[in-house]
Amino acid sequence: MTAPATDLRTAPVIRAVAQPGRFLDLQRDFYRGDPHFVPPLVTGEQWQLQPHKNPFFRHAEVGFFAAYDGKRCVGRVSTCRDHLHDEFHGDRIGFFGHFEAASAEAAAALVQHAAEWCRSRGATALRGPVDLSTNNRCGLLIDGEPGAPVMMMPYNPPHYAGWLEATGLQKAKDLVAMDGHRDRLDRARMDRLAAHLQKRNTAVMRRVDFRHFERDCGIMWRLYESIWERNWGFVPMPEAEFLAQARDLKRIAHPSLLHIAEVDGKPVGFIVALPNVNPAVQACNGRLLPFGWWKFLRTLRATRRIRVLTLGVVPELRRAGIDVMMMHRVMEQGIAAGFDSCEASWILEDNRDMLGPLETMGLRAYRRYRIYEQNLT
Repeated sequence: MTAPATDLRTAPVIRAVAQPGRFLDLQRDFYRGDPHFVPPLVTGEQWQLQPHKNPFFRHAEVGFFAAYDGKRCVGRVSTCRDHLHDEFHGDRIGFFGHFEAASAEAAAALVQHAAEWCRSRGATALRGPVDLSTNNRCGLLIDGEPGAPVMMMPYNPPHYAGWLEATGLQKAKDLVAMDGHRDRLDRARMDRLAAHLQKRNTAVMRRVDFRHFERDCGIMWRLYESIWERNWGFVPMPEAEFLAQARDLKRIAHPSLLHIAEVDGKPVGFIVALPNVNPAVQACNGRLLPFGWWKFLRTLRATRRIRVLTLGVVPELRRAGIDVMMMHRVMEQGIAAGFDSCEASWILEDNRDMLGPLETMGLRAYRRYRIYEQNLT
């Protein structure tokens, strides 16, 4: 009788990674030679993974892990149990994120490890890729035009989708990125539409005041809590966490791209767009020291693309066209400041209240990202 075949491959060994900088840097080896990859800017990102610096850790348990085949790293993953998410949604979701893998076997081992880690902490479902929270980078790129990602958006090889789906993960929700360029926008039509909408309501736009940044951030935080409350996957941010993120992003913010909408002096919406910092990160290969900062700043000054990161209006005024007026304001002042294209992302695939106005302005869906889910019970 012939003996059964033996698979000589061994499962990768998964170990915790204690240093945030080391965990972020592990991503580089998976994209060597890829011209579209944007390396992690460790000096700018690692604070988000440090419990003593990021207020997110006050309500969440987090783990960071790497998979090894001998001495070679063949994957990494983060795990998270956000108790604030559970309280808000009344469920028990565990998240995995920061996902990279060199093989289907490594991917399966990492997903299994994340599932067991989350299950042991009371989770009944696993969801991801989500880098700790939906307030951060999330989703797996599954379709769209080639090219480098914009800031704070995912990038991955196309085969990751098959590897994750082979573990039993299934689609939970797709996210859409919209693309717009100055040359494709009917600016005269947009001017007429904005003027028409202005006649229908008394909303006025004002720039975020950088001299009173903390005050205006407090206004945006209160709006954020009410505007996105019913969105799928929304996780409320305590004010300290919101302000920590805002202070971090302020370093690259441009005054022409941040606006608050008011009606009779009452804030009713806001828009946050930021210069796309990723070309500058590529220019310095993600390393500011010792001399990368010069390449970073030189390239950042020359960037012409922005990402519309946040755009929302209070529920009772969502049909008043205030969101279109804010986009028009950013378009108008952004072009005047030298920007020529934008990505609005991410948007839930079924959020027609947001997708419709953007399509009216001339933006088009050009990339799609997927969040997966698996039952753990």
